[in-house]
Amino acid sequence: MKIQRFKEYDLTESMASNFINSFDKMLLESDETNYKKVQKKVVDDLKLNTRLIATFGAGIGALYPIVDGLIRNMSISSIQITPESIVLLTIASVTISYLEEKRFKTPEEEALLIKDSQSMLEELKMMGIGNGLVKKMIKGLESIKNIFSLIGKHLGTVANGIIDMFAYTSLLIPIMNGVLSIVGKYELNLETLPQNFLGLAMGIGTIIAKHGIVSIINKIKSKFPINSKEVLDDIETPSSPIQKFSTFGETEKDPNMDLIKEQ
Repeated sequence: MKIQRFKEYDLTESMASNFINSFDKMLLESDETNYKKVQKKVVDDLKLNTRLIATFGAGIGALYPIVDGLIRNMSISSIQITPESIVLLTIASVTISYLEEKRFKTPEEEALLIKDSQSMLEELKMMGIGNGLVKKMIKGLESIKNIFSLIGKHLGTVANGIIDMFAYTSLLIPIMNGVLSIVGKYELNLETLPQNFLGLAMGIGTIIAKHGIVSIINKIKSKFPINSKEVLDDIETPSSPIQKFSTFGETEKDPNMDLIKEQ
């Protein structure tokens, strides 16, 4: 039992080191995939509202290769893994997170986002990606947000929701670099990511305890325009309480919220 615990400890330390050491590796689009072009086609074909993408474009773009890796590592033969399905799953997950965190400013905006979500979920079903995988993707985003919050907390900032972390690209992009690296190296998927990220958080906490948060900032500031004051000042303030995804769409008062039900 002690050996197993040591192996788990060693794994979390190794994963955390790999995560942080990948911060300054720029995310490069695949030579075979131009996600921006695919994104434009998906948005145009489904006539989606572009405000979310325009607001959080860089962060959403950084998610595409991560989502691609997580889905491919699941090896589900029934899923059509294409650039279009990856883009659609990513945008749908971010849009539903936005709705759950009640970031919409008007009832009209909410209704439009609900309509878009319904369209995307229907399209994903035709690609073999059911609502269960969408839920797991949102849980994956929550796990990434928890890592973001852990690092931000040591800089005096807390991101209470998934959408909060998209507000500060200069910190988010290095973290996405790290996530992409360990998804590939440790072959993480939507099933294994949440539990492994609990261990990753422990490993990051250990590194911060040993070396301090400044060492992490120094790791990325030569590549990205980031400094402690900027992080403290620019991350969005915490959001209102989040409506649980498991209850999203189950209210009788608003049948339009009925977006996701199990097959």
